[in-house]
Amino acid sequence: MKQIFFILVSSTAFIAGSMIGSSQTQSLPIGGDFEQQQDWYPTILPETRQYTAFDWDSHIFHSGSHSLSIAIALSHPANQEIAYNWTRAVPGFQEGKSYELSGWVRTEKVKGTAWIVVQCWNDARNEMLGFATTQRDYPVSGTSDWTKVRTAFTVPEGTAEVRIRAGIAVPENIGGKVWFDDIDIRESR
Repeated sequence: MKQIFFILVSSTAFIAGSMIGSSQTQSLPIGGDFEQQQDWYPTILPETRQYTAFDWDSHIFHSGSHSLSIAIALSHPANQEIAYNWTRAVPGFQEGKSYELSGWVRTEKVKGTAWIVVQCWNDARNEMLGFATTQRDYPVSGTSDWTKVRTAFTVPEGTAEVRIRAGIAVPENIGGKVWFDDIDIRESR
């Protein structure tokens, strides 16, 4: 029996377009340059921990001296659908405002695209009110050098938490590795 542990798209999700304005304001404080190891956490299942490696990487990075990475072992069970990701809550957002989420992604032997998504959750954290992803307009797969990805979104009324996730899914990415750096959220004008 297949089990799905993380669903990226919901039928109630608000999917924002990727129309990006050229004038933007200051970034929200999310620590997306990864120069300090704080506030970003791996989403991992205890039963598959031995098949994944989450790393605060000081060898490969887009800028500065660190990035975040996820590697999926070739021995990972192929009968599970799991979206492994680094995640963090976004401070300082405002309901009704529009933002641009962007970041840099590098891949190695990735068959399905790597992604950065934003989720807008209600107060009980049981209903996703909004969702936007980079993977539709900026698919990054195979073995690729640093690629800038982005998406636009508006925070729906009733949003209590905005969360970023950066990752790859299995089974399509077994044996693959992805790096993320310079993830940024800016208010659009």
